[in-house]
Amino acid sequence: MSEFILIPPVDEAQEFIEIANDFANPLDLVREAISNAFDAHATDIRLAFDVETVAGEATFVIRLTDNGDGMNRIGLQSFFGLGNSTRRTDRTTIGEKGHGTKVYFNAKKLVAETQRDGIRLIAILDAPFSKLHDRKIPEVLVREEPCETAATGTTITIYGYNNNRRDRFTHGRLKDHVLWFTKFGSIERQFGLETLLGVKLHLKGLDRDEFEILDFGHQFPSESKMSMRFLISTSYRHRITTVAAS
Repeated sequence: MSEFILIPPVDEAQEFIEIANDFANPLDLVREAISNAFDAHATDIRLAFDVETVAGEATFVIRLTDNGDGMNRIGLQSFFGLGNSTRRTDRTTIGEKGHGTKVYFNAKKLVAETQRDGIRLIAILDAPFSKLHDRKIPEVLVREEPCETAATGTTITIYGYNNNRRDRFTHGRLKDHVLWFTKFGSIERQFGLETLLGVKLHLKGLDRDEFEILDFGHQFPSESKMSMRFLISTSYRHRITTVAAS
């Protein structure tokens, strides 16, 4: 009889690809960006969607900006890494697995610019999706320089997201997604929780030239003059009358 040890192998490139494709709705990128902004304690979030000419080609460009804490080297490593979130033990945050930002890898180019502790980091990831399909783990080129201001924050620029398919990123669809499927559309204000009351989101879809500024919290329609009790009682009386007539 003999014994031996097996170490389960991990196909790193395939794992990156699977997670980058693990979002059924391309608009879920918006949810990820907003969750990251809240986890970084941002009070001002900007989401802009445009078509720009890059190297002579019409390219779908997404810019996600917040005035949150920013990232240092460790945070940036976690941002690009897989499964090594710096927030894993923090129960107050939304993201903790280190998977969500990998949806950004479904692009032709990814640039992260972030400021914190007087240092500005500019990270460039070229052709992440095509390199992963070639079974290569893409390398990130990072430039570090001193900040001229004490401001903190992060801007993520994504070029050619989702193979340049952009039909879903109209302003109306984006706004609905923000208010119904992200932290920004939370109903917590209806329960008297106003910790995030001052957070603003500046949104600009592909078919809009100017930003629309949204206030935190789900936007409910104005209450009807006809009370719910009246509607219920009216419906009940109608049913009773109908049954009696039959």
